[in-house]
Amino acid sequence: AGKLTGVPSEAFDIMRATDFKWGTFEDENGNELTMSPGRYGKYAGSTDRRVREDMYKELYVPFKGSINTISVLMKGNVEGDIFYSRARGYENTLEAKMKNSGISTEIYKNLINSVNDNLQPLHRWAALKAKYLGLEKIKPFDTYAPLSEFSREYTYEEAQAIVKEALLPLGEEIQQITDMMYNENLIDVFENQGKESGAYMSSTWGLSPRIKLNFSGSLDDVFTLAHELGHAYHSYLSQKHQPYPYYDYDTFNAEVASVTTESLLMDHLLANAKNNQEKAVLIQKYIQDIGSTYYRQARFAEFELTIHEAAENGEILTEDYLTNTFGDIYSKYWGPSMEITEEEAYSWSRIPHFYYNYYVYAYATSFAAGEKVSERVKNEGQTGIDGFISFLSSGSSDYPVELLELTGVDMTTSEPFEAVSRKMNFLMNELETILK
Repeated sequence: AGKLTGVPSEAFDIMRATDFKWGTFEDENGNELTMSPGRYGKYAGSTDRRVREDMYKELYVPFKGSINTISVLMKGNVEGDIFYSRARGYENTLEAKMKNSGISTEIYKNLINSVNDNLQPLHRWAALKAKYLGLEKIKPFDTYAPLSEFSREYTYEEAQAIVKEALLPLGEEIQQITDMMYNENLIDVFENQGKESGAYMSSTWGLSPRIKLNFSGSLDDVFTLAHELGHAYHSYLSQKHQPYPYYDYDTFNAEVASVTTESLLMDHLLANAKNNQEKAVLIQKYIQDIGSTYYRQARFAEFELTIHEAAENGEILTEDYLTNTFGDIYSKYWGPSMEITEEEAYSWSRIPHFYYNYYVYAYATSFAAGEKVSERVKNEGQTGIDGFISFLSSGSSDYPVELLELTGVDMTTSEPFEAVSRKMNFLMNELETILK
């Protein structure tokens, strides 16, 4: 059955990689560019609203042209999840996924309920962006528009020094692992012909972790270095302290270390910002990270649960149902200062993670946990640090939720999620003070 149920995901990947024909848009200088997913990240942050809108609309042209086919693929994907859950005697698809990791379904539902109870910061962010962009309402292509401009290029050596200094609070052992990664040729740093895009950390039993970057000197690249080092600390210490069967860690906990290191880096940069313009750019990045890694992934998780439950109850997952459901959830999350577009309502169709069976929720829970861990490191000193190091050393020696308790974070409560909301409101207060 595995070969059959894997067809929707495989077909979706092939369609995107080989069948889609991309249109063109003009950049800020009138140069005609062929649209591609890779260009979305760059031009979503353009200061020219015309460029943002044109690029955004071109991104969705091939998805709209294939929307009915993609809907059938998604329907088949969900039906495959239902088949496996029933064949294996589970009550539903969510239970089938969560029990595999020893996690209660209540953790997933707690995420969605807690986020829905704390949507005010995201609504406030939409209203704030509309105000400072001079708009009555923003549209989805405005979500990454900068409110303040500041540009700086970093050498790799500068990035190394900044990250190492930012992570000094974590103690001597983390500094030693950082030096090992820097000095023993364990980081593939720069872009190269034939090199895959993106960044990741790879860990193999018996070997030191390896990191692949495509460093080009941007602020995001500095954060990527801190992020991947977080993964490296987790893998190195788990391998050091756990036997082979327990050295790897569950997806639920995979991003906690990297979110913590990024959070500590952001605090360090904010504390050392040379002027308000630089500080405003850093704060905006932080807020947008909360929006994209926390609220966005929680929104995806809610959509995924909604369509699975609907199919389990006999609903046919038509294109209209999928698009209307996704659009309704999007509007609820962003609130009255966001005007949803036709393209955004069917943007579910471009998310490959929806074929991974309840995967995206872990990004949101990891983000909330990582923010709470960094808060404890800053506020509780050695107690918070010791708990974090114990967690990094734990691998999969217990169930994921229980391992997070080593850090003092209880994911069965709403507190980690409420902490993210408090942090976002604090950051917006700071940003508004600067922009006034």
